[in-house]
Amino acid sequence: MQPSKYTQAQLASRPCDALDERDLAALGISGRGKQESGKHGPTCHWKLAGQNVSLALDLPLSYAKTMTKNGRVTQVPVGQHKAIQAEFQGICFIFVAVHDVDRLVGTTTIPEPGEPQDTTCPAGASVAATALTHVR
Repeated sequence: MQPSKYTQAQLASRPCDALDERDLAALGISGRGKQESGKHGPTCHWKLAGQNVSLALDLPLSYAKTMTKNGRVTQVPVGQHKAIQAEFQGICFIFVAVHDVDRLVGTTTIPEPGEPQDTTCPAGASVAATALTHVR
């Protein structure tokens, strides 16, 4: 069965639709995501192995530049895409340009207190890569 495909704009307004039941099971996430409104539109939050991951699908490049300014920035593969990853004070930001560099898909991952930080970026990257399988 093929994953459902949406435009990035459709998912930007319903970010929790970016992971379906099969994705949640594969990632080991129990329960549906929780949609919240953010400064740059809706985000969806999941808990994944002690990490709090939030996903947004319409982030401006200016926001990405601000969030990566003081972090340790590396280029990483996320699925078929190249992404920018920035680690800053234990938080990991990942930004991916799918079609347009000013409408980025991004994850913010914050570890639960006492959780190891070495799994923070991989958790965000796996959510981003899985979400991108639903963007057409």
